[in-house]
Amino acid sequence: MNAKPDLVVLAGWMHILSERFIEIMEGRVTLDYSEIPTAPIPVINLHPALPSAFDGANAIERAYEAFMKGEIKYTGCMVHRVVKDVDRGEPIIVREVAIEEGGSLEALEERLHKVERVIIVQATKKILEGYVVQYFLLRMVLMMHCRLV
Repeated sequence: MNAKPDLVVLAGWMHILSERFIEIMEGRVTLDYSEIPTAPIPVINLHPALPSAFDGANAIERAYEAFMKGEIKYTGCMVHRVVKDVDRGEPIIVREVAIEEGGSLEALEERLHKVERVIIVQATKKILEGYVVQYFLLRMVLMMHCRLV
């Protein structure tokens, strides 16, 4: 926390963050040796599935299997806010990706990864731009308050 990040981006992380870590990032609790963040620090995650579909590990393989069984026609990927429930946070950016008839799992993985490389940058930009806007709005409110007092 002493580094004071503006954002934490998880891409290929493949570990579940503790609820305590999430609470620290949200500014609800503090570590013994660090100060509580003055503003929540967003934590976002890249996941190769659509919201509420194939949460957790092996999402691409599970989507491909579901396609082969005729259960789905497409899959996708998303960047979402990290919450205690794995891959259940608020989606920031979602993109559908078609699964091609007769296509291989490897071809699907390649197409998904191409989309992931784009949306992780878009989501990071979106979050940081929102952070900058919030920061300047807060400064404006504080400056106006100081002038009124």
